Amino acid sequence: MNLKFIIKIMRIPEQKIDEIRNSADIVDIISGHVQLKKRGKNFVGLCPFHQEKTPSFTVSEDKQIYHCFGCGNGGNIFKFLMEFKNISFVEAVEEIADNLGIKIQYDKSQQDEQQSELEELYEINVFAARFFLENLLKTSEGEEARNYLKSRKIKTQTERTFGLGFAPFNWDNFLLHAKQNKLDLQKAKHLGLIDVNEKGDFYDKFRNRIIFPIFSPNGRVIAFGGRTLESRDDIAKYLNSPESKIYSKRRSLYGLYHSKDEIRKLDRAILVEGYMDLIALFQSGVKNVVASSGTSLTDEQVQLLSRFTKNIIIIFDADPAGQKASLRSIEIILKQNFDVKVIALPSGEDPDSFINKYGKEKFDEMISNSKNFLEYQTEQFEIEGKFDDPAEGAEAIRELVKTLSLVDDELKRSLLLKSISKKFSLREKLIESELNNFLEQLNQRTVNADKGQQRQIKIPTELSSSSIVKSDNPFEREITRLLYSGDEEIMGYIFDRVSSNLFSNQKLKILFETALNGFNENQYSPSFFIEKIEDEELKSFVLKLTLTDEVISKKWDEISYNGKIEKDTIEYAQHTVTNFLVHQIEQQIKLNNKIIEESKDERLHIELLKRNQELQEEKKSLASAQNGN
Repeated sequence: MNLKFIIKIMRIPEQKIDEIRNSADIVDIISGHVQLKKRGKNFVGLCPFHQEKTPSFTVSEDKQIYHCFGCGNGGNIFKFLMEFKNISFVEAVEEIADNLGIKIQYDKSQQDEQQSELEELYEINVFAARFFLENLLKTSEGEEARNYLKSRKIKTQTERTFGLGFAPFNWDNFLLHAKQNKLDLQKAKHLGLIDVNEKGDFYDKFRNRIIFPIFSPNGRVIAFGGRTLESRDDIAKYLNSPESKIYSKRRSLYGLYHSKDEIRKLDRAILVEGYMDLIALFQSGVKNVVASSGTSLTDEQVQLLSRFTKNIIIIFDADPAGQKASLRSIEIILKQNFDVKVIALPSGEDPDSFINKYGKEKFDEMISNSKNFLEYQTEQFEIEGKFDDPAEGAEAIRELVKTLSLVDDELKRSLLLKSISKKFSLREKLIESELNNFLEQLNQRTVNADKGQQRQIKIPTELSSSSIVKSDNPFEREITRLLYSGDEEIMGYIFDRVSSNLFSNQKLKILFETALNGFNENQYSPSFFIEKIEDEELKSFVLKLTLTDEVISKKWDEISYNGKIEKDTIEYAQHTVTNFLVHQIEQQIKLNNKIIEESKDERLHIELLKRNQELQEEKKSLASAQNGN
């Protein structure tokens, strides 16, 4: 049967999506899948996305959003159905509309040509995946590939699960099949399935290779990897799809689609290097595993994984290259505030060979005995003999402390510092001094940039976040929480008096601007704002911020109003904004004073002192207004 691409993208008008979202009751819909109990303003239940004994899954009827404080999953009602039923956004909207009896009039006049092109690329990849799979399972040409996979102990069911395939040896097998089914050959070339020779003729890019389809997190075929069956030095062992409009290697993790549910359930991911490592572990029952596809781990891959867990165990090959890759990966993972552990495999082993040789029980033992990143790094330095020489030993300890400086959690950092001190019988103060040096270096670039900017520009007549020392003050967080309360009057009051350039925290600045954009479109529902936030980590942050009943800072009561003003009222918002502006002024004055101390420019001194007087007057005026004088 010919495969023809007749793709009609029927768009649901934004107004209809708004109507469906505003008409739905998130508590009613979620309670059909999760047993919920009333607790204060919200409803709680056991999270359907990970195993837990104490309910941490919270649903807000007022805000029409949900969030699990255990695994971090959260969003609005569309997001819940997408995650719970593994369906698309459009399917989630259609299901809710059907339940509510709302008819959807699809917008046929505004077909999205770009989306249509992307859909065609996805369809070409699906076509290719089926072609490769059938060649592996059903053809005589695929016998060698079947025998190879059998020798690697890969079962037929596993081949089907991961869609493994075989690209025949000839130069035009796929090409002829594509032509017969009227595929767009230029688009197939864009995807790296075919290429053009010097004569201008098309030919198959993948030949005589085991094929590994690469899936997006929602299960779409976005690329392919191919392992050669030939033993020739002039042929690359692995061939991968190029970057395309639907595939970015640095933003993709092999196996995530198959493993994401287990990763959420166990709140832990195992990171390996290659396709076969992942498949062997998955087949043996280790199903919370992802692979970096043989490339160096990237920031984007770690960010993608953060949607499902903040805990990673690294298991790379036991050879020197694998050990170096582990150390590089540790730094990248720590920067994104993950908890990192490492497994050191026996010499000569990789995850694939280990699980096949020793079995899952032995592998689970290794997981239980995995080392934290400092223990692993220390062990590697010991193997290299770095502690045999005092100079090299000192440098190695500095490397350990440098890695430690990437840990964002202060308590965790302190405990790890103690372990280094104990391990090498060094005074904690000495290690702490080295740590502070590295922390200072991390911050120095930003500080220098601020100083340079201050020396080159005139003194601003209004406050600017670029001239304020970065701080995570509670007022920024509380203003953000108020903006996501869904109260139109409070939002209007804040937007009339505060702008995003006053925020020092970049995450909160983005959330501020998202709420402002919605407000300008007459949208006030937190559910609407959450839907517009694409970054999953940021989405989880704001959900946690808006749904928690706890105060946002231990010092909040003493720096705010000692509980005299009812929270989430317009009066509360007025005091919060005033204190926020006062705090900004105080930070500007501090920065000006610091520049005065360090600069020898007398003209600048005079300008800054004058500006400080003006700021003090503004501060008095704000305080007077707050006290009703």
